[in-house]
Amino acid sequence: MTYLTLGQLNIPVAWLAFLVAIFYSDFRSRKADVATNKILEHLVFAYILIWKVSYIFFSWSDFWKAPLSLVYFDGGFKGQVFALLVITAVLYRKRQGLIWADVWAYWVRFIAVYHVITYSFQEHWVIAGIWLVVIGLIERKYSHWILLGQFLLLAWLVGFTSSFTLAHLIILLSVYLKTKQAQYLAVAGILSLLAMTLADVEKTTETTMGGMIDLPTTTGELYRLSEQDQELTVVNFFATWCPPCKAEMPHLQSFAEDLPAGVEIIGVNLTDRDDGIQALEDFMQTYEVSYPILLDETDEVGTGYQVMSIPTTVLLNAQGEEVERIVGPISEDGLRQLIKPYQ
Repeated sequence: MTYLTLGQLNIPVAWLAFLVAIFYSDFRSRKADVATNKILEHLVFAYILIWKVSYIFFSWSDFWKAPLSLVYFDGGFKGQVFALLVITAVLYRKRQGLIWADVWAYWVRFIAVYHVITYSFQEHWVIAGIWLVVIGLIERKYSHWILLGQFLLLAWLVGFTSSFTLAHLIILLSVYLKTKQAQYLAVAGILSLLAMTLADVEKTTETTMGGMIDLPTTTGELYRLSEQDQELTVVNFFATWCPPCKAEMPHLQSFAEDLPAGVEIIGVNLTDRDDGIQALEDFMQTYEVSYPILLDETDEVGTGYQVMSIPTTVLLNAQGEEVERIVGPISEDGLRQLIKPYQ
């Protein structure tokens, strides 16, 4: 599970885990150096805030069409670079107030709690239990051996190229080099890699056979997936009342206006779960939707594709097999990255 659905609101599990881990680390670090704890807390939240709000500047047209998109999207790589520059400057100014042993203790608590929550939502109970044991060891007595053990655990679970593993590697290097420059680099690198981790909330699936899509469009034509001659088909399931559906619509339209060769995009309105045809017509007019929108009036296709949360976007190959699935809103850049391995 990558999203927690509460009514009409989809909350990324990565964000929930992040916030809980921050609050836990703050609570358990209250006996540590107060100045260091406050600096870390402010740096982390400032980084995330700058990274998120930079979406307004780097994607102004999409934000203007759907201001709610700020909740679901961020400034991307440009936003990360901008936030990193700002926080690095702040970190340099605050360098005299940092006690590095407390910084690393804060980090190991954060990463352990984060993974307990994420693996619990994924129902990987054994791995979640391992991270719980790590938390117990941390609270008993922190040492650099725990930092090394977490690095090895991360390398085993998610590989050497994941954001958390790379962050741990930076920390280990700074600990053994024991220079101020390396320590500043470590904190800045951690913040940047955290942002990359929170951005990566998509859910991919193994190749499976998708159901048949034979549905009428809003223009009265009959769309049959089996008759299409495309290498890849992006199918977006949505409803007009859904806030994240509204947020991603300008991104989908921008993608549709500049489609890569051999790629098609269609929208499937879950009509049986929606507010009627008039609401759909108003929705399409508001967001100037030009790509085909299909009407799933009996919920046959939505049920066949096991669409539980919306929006859901699936990528189909030329044989109609589902090769990728995104639960939650997706940006134009996210779509282009999604299809890239299959072109």
